[in-house]
Amino acid sequence: MKNFIIEIQCQTASFRNPDFQNFHKSLELPPPTTIIGLAGAALGYSPLRAQEFFDESEFEIGIYGTYLGKCKDTWKYNKGIRDMRLYDPGLDGSIIQKEFLIFSTFMIAFSCNNEEAIEQLYKAFSYPIYALTMGNSDSLASIKNIEKNLDITEADKIENCFVQGNVVNEVMSLAGSGNFGFSIYTKDTLTYDLPIRFEYENDYGRRTVSKIETYSLIGDQMKINYNLKGLLYKNNFIPLFSI
Repeated sequence: MKNFIIEIQCQTASFRNPDFQNFHKSLELPPPTTIIGLAGAALGYSPLRAQEFFDESEFEIGIYGTYLGKCKDTWKYNKGIRDMRLYDPGLDGSIIQKEFLIFSTFMIAFSCNNEEAIEQLYKAFSYPIYALTMGNSDSLASIKNIEKNLDITEADKIENCFVQGNVVNEVMSLAGSGNFGFSIYTKDTLTYDLPIRFEYENDYGRRTVSKIETYSLIGDQMKINYNLKGLLYKNNFIPLFSI
């Protein structure tokens, strides 16, 4: 299975937490749909075509990241106008509070058995067609390094990454059968139900969520009582999961 990792940096980033509405709290890592969109920008594809690209080949991805701080800012957005009239800022606009991650570094892994597809994506990130952004159109990102064909490894210590499924439930299930070799410490909500696929009207049209999966967002280092498959990059273990 061929693979590569991109190391990407940005001054600001924001990935909307679906559990919050009026206040746009950010996830601490880009979710899978953001990674699909990022790849689509590099390839020069529409959102629909980018999703189809990942559907056509069985990709695995991994997401690892850190940031220096957080801030909140007011954000003006426009509501969709469905009837035939001119835009009215008094009726169609609103102000919300939005949370941003500051000076972030993300390490995104891509792995696939389809050598043609993985090579196409590797070349796209080497020479992106569209500007790369992280969550917002004005959160410009730059690729600092790309490394390919890393060895697949396993680890039971994880931090600053996404893991597919509910890690706590899995750990406790194994503990119930006598496997107590774990340590978990967290202050924040660990598990999220995140959209991974959308139904599009057309290439750039309206979209609705068509598939949701559970992911665990790992912050501080924890030791779990089973091994995860992943890639090791600059001494950072990045778990892989199917997308």
